[in-house]
Amino acid sequence: MASKLKLINEWKNLQQNAHDYILAEPLNTDMIKWRAKITGPPDTPLEGGIFILDIIHSDRHPFVPPRYTMKTKMFHPNISSTGEIYISTFENDWSPSLMIRSILLSIFSILDNPVMDNTVNHEAARCFSENRTEYDSVVREYTLKYANASSVHNENEQDLPPTMLHTVINN
Repeated sequence: MASKLKLINEWKNLQQNAHDYILAEPLNTDMIKWRAKITGPPDTPLEGGIFILDIIHSDRHPFVPPRYTMKTKMFHPNISSTGEIYISTFENDWSPSLMIRSILLSIFSILDNPVMDNTVNHEAARCFSENRTEYDSVVREYTLKYANASSVHNENEQDLPPTMLHTVINN
């Protein structure tokens, strides 16, 4: 019960302190499963992209980190082909005081600035390290193909909360 109350408070905090480029909300009343949307940072190969994440909280939240999965296909050193996101916050630096908002801001920050000491997609990491121009080109291709409004709408329409679906369609 305490974890549900904490998640309700986090949702209220997200609504009150919303960023234009990050949106997250629960998929149902149990507050365990959430869906988030991050828009690509401006002036990057990700600009204009809509990146959808699933967030699954443990029944032991906040003592166990939630699982964040990128639903939108990406070419990124810290995101696996199955969408698992690898940042130290989920592994070594987890703290029960961390909030969804701060985690989403961390994910937003690594989108164009990967953490190269914690890579999982080795092809993307190699490309980023050896040829940033090529890396940016591939990232832009993925963004245009997989992170556009029509692909997000088609793949996620049935799972998006109504308010988020409205936001995706109208952006």
